[in-house]
Amino acid sequence: MGMVFWYFGSDPIIWWAIALLLCGFAFATSVFRRPFFRASRCVGLLIIASLAILPFTYQTYPSGNADKISQVRFRVPFDEPVTIFWGGNTQDVNYHVVAPDQRWAYDIVVIDDEDRTARGDGKSLEDYYIYDRPVLAPAFGAVMLAINDEPDMPIGELGGGTDPGGNQIVLRVADGEYLFLCHLKPGSVRVKKGDVVVAGREIARVGNSGNTSEPHLHIDLQDDVDFGEGLPLYFYGYTSDGKYVERGMPRGGFEIIDDDIRLAGETIEHVPQSTNDDRSTTRSTGTSPARTP
Repeated sequence: MGMVFWYFGSDPIIWWAIALLLCGFAFATSVFRRPFFRASRCVGLLIIASLAILPFTYQTYPSGNADKISQVRFRVPFDEPVTIFWGGNTQDVNYHVVAPDQRWAYDIVVIDDEDRTARGDGKSLEDYYIYDRPVLAPAFGAVMLAINDEPDMPIGELGGGTDPGGNQIVLRVADGEYLFLCHLKPGSVRVKKGDVVVAGREIARVGNSGNTSEPHLHIDLQDDVDFGEGLPLYFYGYTSDGKYVERGMPRGGFEIIDDDIRLAGETIEHVPQSTNDDRSTTRSTGTSPARTP
């Protein structure tokens, strides 16, 4: 219920409509009750006006899951270096924090030496460095959902397809823990519902399906497969800007340099481990590696 009220409260159109109706009623009744300006009326009008700006006070979803750290050792879902476009715990580095289900989500891209995500004018999907890159399973898990037939959308065209996540895979990685990987390339999804995958296996390729402005991989962890709240998602065993990190939540965001807005997210790369990344998750999923396709 709290999530429903949060979604309702964060929609500015609803509050603007309520404020407009109340303001119209207030003015209509005040015209016939002199004097027009009275202290009580001014206070009432200020309260109505505050409704119009109420949605802008919502900054970060106050999740009760902040301290629920998964026991699953998630690996970075790529073998080559990638950059965090959005990611982290605060709004300045991760715009997802306002959404209950995506509270700790990441958007992942690939950049060049000039911090650009695409070559040339970036008008075609193939211009983007991450487009068609292999997506690797971040952990051992059972496939709960696999969508493969949503079309790639043209660059900058939002809201296409039948699902905001576009082509996507949902993995059950532990009891009450579901990993979402979204905006995949149509026809590239290599798994189906009921399959079991191990960490590091290629399961799809990066696309631009669903509600996305440019090719990237969206990934987040939730406590329910249908209508869940986000869970903190940490990666294990990777380098960030050349420094090894055993466990971390890499940050995204932007910075202004000489009046130029530049991507300032961490560039991370998976470091191969001496043991299988999925061993810590095998027992929690209730499935056996012997069933791996």
